Amino acid sequence: MNSGIAVLLLAIGAPLLLLAMAVAVLAMRNERQQRLRADAAIRERLAAEDALLQLARTTLPAITEAVRRHEIPTVAVDVPAELGDSQFGQALQWIATGHAEDLRTVTEDTRAMVERYSEQRRTSEVQAAQEQARAEVAASSRAATSAAVRSFGTSVVSLGTDLGQVVSAALREHRDDAIYETLTRIDHTVQQMIRQAQSYVIVSGGLPGRRWPQQSLTDVAGGATGRVREFLRVRSGQCERIVISRAVEPLVHTLATLLDNALRYSPPSSFVEVGFQEGHHGVTVIIDDAGMRMSPEQLEDARLVLSGERPVDIHDLGPAPKVGFPGIAALASRYGFSVHVDGPNIFGGMRAMVYVPSALLVSGAAPRLPEPELAAPAHIPVAVPTLVEAEAPSAAVHEITSGGLPKRRRRPVAPDSAGVATESGQARPDLAAAWHSGSRSGRAAAAERTTEGTADEHTGGR
Repeated sequence: MNSGIAVLLLAIGAPLLLLAMAVAVLAMRNERQQRLRADAAIRERLAAEDALLQLARTTLPAITEAVRRHEIPTVAVDVPAELGDSQFGQALQWIATGHAEDLRTVTEDTRAMVERYSEQRRTSEVQAAQEQARAEVAASSRAATSAAVRSFGTSVVSLGTDLGQVVSAALREHRDDAIYETLTRIDHTVQQMIRQAQSYVIVSGGLPGRRWPQQSLTDVAGGATGRVREFLRVRSGQCERIVISRAVEPLVHTLATLLDNALRYSPPSSFVEVGFQEGHHGVTVIIDDAGMRMSPEQLEDARLVLSGERPVDIHDLGPAPKVGFPGIAALASRYGFSVHVDGPNIFGGMRAMVYVPSALLVSGAAPRLPEPELAAPAHIPVAVPTLVEAEAPSAAVHEITSGGLPKRRRRPVAPDSAGVATESGQARPDLAAAWHSGSRSGRAAAAERTTEGTADEHTGGR
């Protein structure tokens, strides 16, 4: 039995031993193959590292340098034998080829961009030079036009002043009522002509040209009334605040322009009201008419011009220039007051407001100097000058003419050495107040003399 067991164990053990030996042989073989594969992988990794270093250190810089020199680059990559036809080797070749293509594309794009930039820069420089040249030509043209307009306007003002002095001398020499009325109308028309010419001088950069002593706002409004055509339709309030000397003429011209505008665009039967609103920081002169209203677009244009937000180019005024608001804007900017227009007012018409700040006002009574300082030859804009005798007060206005104008009493003609020299040598600012008071007394007398007075000529409606 023991022998049988031994035979059985031998029969079982022999196959197991053979199987174990076969497994051991296979294991050894697999281990050797794995070692071979590991060694090959190590060699491939080392070769790949060398190839990458070669690509980064040699191949790509060579391609970059060739492209920089505008040469055809060599994109062949030295692939180690270990890599052979592997995908890694192909990837290295793709990298080199793509790098060369990208560099060529970037170079061409950069060259094109530089050319475009250079062209744009040259174009911009040419355009800038052209714009500068056009601006210089335009500025020179504006300056020449302004100088021509200013010279012409100054000549007209000077001639009008001379004519006014001649009329003033004639007013003193002639005692006939009809002649006096005609001369007064001529004098009044001359003042309107001077005001219009002054507007062109101011718009073209000139100065008002007249210099008066300090005056009350009442006298300023009266002087402005004397420079408009339909002066009898102006109703003015009173304000004894005093305007400094340098601001008198600009304010007179501004108020005269606004009054003329209000009278022209209101019915001949209506009146234009002039009021004063004293405030903490200054005085506002308010002019109300019952005429046609401005459209919203016209109001906005007027606001832009009067505020100075839209500079006035003399070339933009057109063949029929409107220099009223531009002239006012120039004076307001130069002398420090402000002007606004609005509508409708309580009469359904327009309202113009001139704000005179405290910097342009002084306290106390307005001085009456006999000979004001003049910046240029000038003639006070009055229709009824007061006759001045040597060492005698001015003649008072007591009657009106058949045309509704104020009329003075006859007085002996003043000696030439005194009266004529005063009239022709210096302007007389005190006549502004006389003209204003004369206008008001003339209107009152005209209302009572219904059998004698006739309607004045109007141009107000539009």
